[in-house]
Amino acid sequence: MKKILITGSNGQLGHALNKYYKSHNDYEIYNTDINNLDITNLEEVEKKISEINPDIVINCAAYTNVSGCEQDIDKAYLINSDGPKNLSIVAKKHDIVLVHISTDYVFNGEKNFPYEEDDLTNPQSMYGKTKLAGEKAVISNMYKYFIVRTSWLYGEGANFVRTMMRFAEENKEVNVVNDQIGSPTNADDLAIAIVALLNTNEYGVYHATGNGTCSWYEFASFIFNTMKSNVTLKSVSTEDYPSQVNRPRYSVLNNNKLYNVTHIRLPEWQVSAKKYVLEEMKKMKDYKVLVTGANGYVGRHVVKKLLDLGCKVIASDFKFDGVDSRAEYCTTELFSGHENIYEEFGKPDAVIHLAWRNGFVHNDDSHVKDLSNHYAFLKNMIDGGLKNITVMGTMHEVGYWEGAIDENTPTNPSSLYGIAKNTLREIMPIISNGKDIAVKWLRAYYIMGDDLKNNSIFSKLVQKAEEGADTFPLNSGKNKYDFINVVDLAEQIAKAAIQTEITGVVNCCTGKPVSLGEKVEEFVKEKGYNIKLEYGVFPDRPYDSPEVWGNPDKINKILENFRNN
Repeated sequence: MKKILITGSNGQLGHALNKYYKSHNDYEIYNTDINNLDITNLEEVEKKISEINPDIVINCAAYTNVSGCEQDIDKAYLINSDGPKNLSIVAKKHDIVLVHISTDYVFNGEKNFPYEEDDLTNPQSMYGKTKLAGEKAVISNMYKYFIVRTSWLYGEGANFVRTMMRFAEENKEVNVVNDQIGSPTNADDLAIAIVALLNTNEYGVYHATGNGTCSWYEFASFIFNTMKSNVTLKSVSTEDYPSQVNRPRYSVLNNNKLYNVTHIRLPEWQVSAKKYVLEEMKKMKDYKVLVTGANGYVGRHVVKKLLDLGCKVIASDFKFDGVDSRAEYCTTELFSGHENIYEEFGKPDAVIHLAWRNGFVHNDDSHVKDLSNHYAFLKNMIDGGLKNITVMGTMHEVGYWEGAIDENTPTNPSSLYGIAKNTLREIMPIISNGKDIAVKWLRAYYIMGDDLKNNSIFSKLVQKAEEGADTFPLNSGKNKYDFINVVDLAEQIAKAAIQTEITGVVNCCTGKPVSLGEKVEEFVKEKGYNIKLEYGVFPDRPYDSPEVWGNPDKINKILENFRNN
């Protein structure tokens, strides 16, 4: 039985390859992603490959954020160039076949007929330059390789098709460029082409894309027509959307070499795109998300955002006076301890676990007392077959910290609330180990907005102002926090939850620290309150740092994936 190691397995092509190999028992698949293999670390690559001893490595890992590549060139070269270099060095050492995925962006786009594999490369963007550097590293280090260039990929993950489908639901008019030409490629089709190449020993560079060409505008028009959408599609030029990224105007790839070697020709792009859109429409209609604590301060907004995104929502709580009526209300006992709780809630496709008592009272005993109930609920849901779970965490898991908090920041909570949340976070990898499930732990920061529905300082200020108070007591007001409006937070939670590409700890935040005093004064001015702020009446809490905020890189990537291809 052949062993195949897939890097970047959580991406679109990684999912497609797993779908293919799942039905072929003569292969043993080892999936890796950034959480368990950093391809930019040569020692880590050597260790992982030595442990598995695969026959084949398929490198789907890449930094595909084309705008991000321009902003963080070092990161782009690390992932797109150094990563493939490390894989090729180790693969050659162990006599392993390497498949490396590349892109149409290695060409400048000035040609007006399809590019062939040996055409002159001349990338115009950092994404293209770093991907070409990765190709050269593979070629220079080994000979048992397949470099597969593709274009306009879509599959299980964030992509142009899903973006257009969402735009059709959320907008009356959509603008799409009409002067960039390429070939849409379905990830499932690309996976079949890769498998066919692996059945040969004709190593080298290959092009593999959907058959036929179109502009982004024509692609969007096809998507909307398939959906039978009434959205107005407007054709615009690249110049109408100034960008720091030089994208190829014409990036059609010639697939003849692939056909000559494998006798595989990918389907017409319209055939695969229509099938994909129809399947996505069915999934959007049927995708069920269970939201616990749905009638809470944050939960109500999350439910509404999910519904606006086209999800079917099961709202779990004791009462539903603030929950969007489009949701399905469910009073099933959350903490019953029943092992079949997943079935009792109707086998949802995803769960967002927001339910938590006394979130604003940080040293209430309930945080620790309820911990076993949260554990039992989450474990039974996962054991029951849940494939996608998101749990709400908090910055208070970290404890006293000065500066930005990211997923690797050490935790040392100093409140019962923080201790309980942090304990549950540490439990999640244990109860999900070995399961086919996407697990996301979202950390919230200083939430504001919908001011009479919460227990924050802003809620108290509104109450005092409406009572006619002349003054409002505060602490020093000097500490800086990462403030986020509850509506923006709900959007981040909803979008992070329904995607499965980016997992682990995700900060739901703005990434911009602002002093409490500055934010409160801004709030008083916006509301037009005639109330004097009295600083220094209360002491600052000992577990609050002078300045703390969340690193927004992962949540920004998730939001960008929803906006762009």
